[in-house]
Amino acid sequence: MDHSLVEGDRAMWCGLPSKQTVNVVGGRLRARDVSVGCRVWTMDGSRTVQTTVAEVAAAEARHLVDVVTDHATFTVAPAQLLGSPDGWVHAHDAAGTVLAWTPARNCAASD
Repeated sequence: MDHSLVEGDRAMWCGLPSKQTVNVVGGRLRARDVSVGCRVWTMDGSRTVQTTVAEVAAAEARHLVDVVTDHATFTVAPAQLLGSPDGWVHAHDAAGTVLAWTPARNCAASD
């Protein structure tokens, strides 16, 4: 299953595998365990900020994309939005793109 987390009218993530780890305020959860009202860490430019989940949806995914960086490899749906210096880019269009990221252990330090 893919899980899509939404803040207001803007999709923060779409297409996270249900077992994907999500950085929530106070720890980590699997995507399938994130619920409306949950506080998650998201990227705002080059810093992390707390965001409240307004909606969660689930859908079957038929295609996946492996995102490989110098720091991690993770699997997402092709429509997953990833942060870059030029704005949001879909995972299927991200080859060769510099991605914004922060280590999970540093999320609380940005607040």
